[in-house]
Amino acid sequence: MKALQIEGTAGATSLRLVDVARPEPGPTEILIAVKATGINFAELEQTRGRYPLFKPLPFVMGFEAAGIVAAIGSQVSGVAVGDRVAALVSSGGFAEYAIAEASSAIPILTAVTFSEATTLTVQGVSAYAILKLAAKAQPSESVLIQAAAGGVGLFLVQLAKILGMKQVIALASSRDKLEVVKTLGADITIDYTRPNWTGEVLDATNGRGVDLVLQSVSGDIAEKSFGLIAPFGRIVVYGAGNVYDTIHPEQLAQLIHKNQSLTGFNIPTQHPEQLQQCMSELLDLVSRRKLKLFADTSYPLAQFAAAFEALSSRRTIGKVVLLP
Repeated sequence: MKALQIEGTAGATSLRLVDVARPEPGPTEILIAVKATGINFAELEQTRGRYPLFKPLPFVMGFEAAGIVAAIGSQVSGVAVGDRVAALVSSGGFAEYAIAEASSAIPILTAVTFSEATTLTVQGVSAYAILKLAAKAQPSESVLIQAAAGGVGLFLVQLAKILGMKQVIALASSRDKLEVVKTLGADITIDYTRPNWTGEVLDATNGRGVDLVLQSVSGDIAEKSFGLIAPFGRIVVYGAGNVYDTIHPEQLAQLIHKNQSLTGFNIPTQHPEQLQQCMSELLDLVSRRKLKLFADTSYPLAQFAAAFEALSSRRTIGKVVLLP
């Protein structure tokens, strides 16, 4: 089968489209004939050596896949050959076939395309878990969402409104992106490339700052966002761009002086019951058409270089998808 393999950490030039043997499912696993697989920023950072590789090089990349169950293990129940599913995969999703634990398979509704389904396994469940588990978002609160037109950000904007948060402030870098997040319910949209964007946030909150910052980016935007947290507010840090960032001493002092808190977030794979609950509630929202899924940017697997460049340039809205 065709698969996209990472052989180094020099960017997309370290990726190779190769022929490898089709994997076989173990007793509790399923084999998925992959119809769509999404690229996440963590995978982009893997190619640059700025995110854990988890496996010795070379290996087939891809955390997730959506497709049709082609085979099942001897102990599998509740999933059948021919089912439409999405899942986190163990063998690499950037391939024509991939292996996943049957217990992690998410049924795909008939109204949801395979490309749209790739938005749920990492980005959708991350956004829901960030708000419910890490941030413990409350209806009385205001929230600042960085990279609001990105894969996770689009979910965060919608879910924050669904959860009834008082004020949703969305940051993005272009008029098109700001228009999209506005249609999804953002109360305030701000172009963070403008010099005084922090002033706009303070104006929107009457100078108080926000109760919650959802931080997915690092560098200057992250540092300035830290200064926008209200007293007794909090910041949740997540995403590949923040893995190796450090908190400055003056920021730690701020947390103490203003009674603020800092929380890190990663998908809680150590607690599958939490993930299952988040995914169940997320799928319910999708089935009731409460959530819009964004997966309009897709490339054939052979055009992986263009796909990685599109994601790296941040010119896309929502998920970037490879189609094996």
